[in-house]
Amino acid sequence: MKAFDLYDPKTVEEACSLLSKFKGRARALAGGTDLLVEMKTGRMNPSAVVNLKRIRGLDKISFNRESGLRIGALVTWTQILDSKPITTHYPLLRRAAETMGSFQVRNVATLCGNICHGSPAANGPIPLLVYEAECIIQSLNSQRNMPIEKMLVGVQKNSLTSGEVLTEIRIPLPPPKTGGSFYKFSLRKAMDLATVGVGALIGTRKGAFETVRIALGAVAPKPFRARKTEKVLIGKPAEDQLIWEAAGVAAQECSPISDIRASREYRIELVKELTFRAIKESLV
Repeated sequence: MKAFDLYDPKTVEEACSLLSKFKGRARALAGGTDLLVEMKTGRMNPSAVVNLKRIRGLDKISFNRESGLRIGALVTWTQILDSKPITTHYPLLRRAAETMGSFQVRNVATLCGNICHGSPAANGPIPLLVYEAECIIQSLNSQRNMPIEKMLVGVQKNSLTSGEVLTEIRIPLPPPKTGGSFYKFSLRKAMDLATVGVGALIGTRKGAFETVRIALGAVAPKPFRARKTEKVLIGKPAEDQLIWEAAGVAAQECSPISDIRASREYRIELVKELTFRAIKESLV
């Protein structure tokens, strides 16, 4: 690991100022479970690390039915598992937390860090996509809100510019009378990245699909909403034949690669099967 300067700002504004000063040569540290690995292996060599852990208020989860869920930048996966509002109202996010790393990793790693790291196989983006989450991004002089879809850019890329910090994720209450499902298929039961990830949020009315949100991970440069698949289902009867058709469209929306975990062809077949299962299990 190459030498770097370490800073411990006490406010978000101070953190933004430091990040801006280094013009892309500094990295923010929340949990550090991805950043420190990248630095130790030499894949990332920042001139400075800006530690966010001394900034008060970023480690909080809050919820009310009007504004929904708010998750601060320092909230760990263990906090997500322990949150009653998340267990009650956002079960897909809890499922993502259950399958995230090990106990030790969950005690340190953060949801916001998971999003910022930009792994195509990350756990966090899939439930956030189907729940239509919003990222709150702070700079030295302003704040902007960004849909999670726009925050995800590509492999280890996000939409933050120099001097910006993702301070919070906000998730509205899911539509009433909807059910959801989250699948993380991996070679091991724990402590492994997804070979394919699928999430679905489904609502029906009079036997037809009314709410359809489907997200896919580990099968493209970034996790994404399968919009073409969703259009196949909206307004049509909730029947197996149609769901299989939609699952086939989901496979066509993907652009998976072959790597150590699976071949491209195997991932395509997994997308078909898991999309079908996720939709079926989400019907209420």
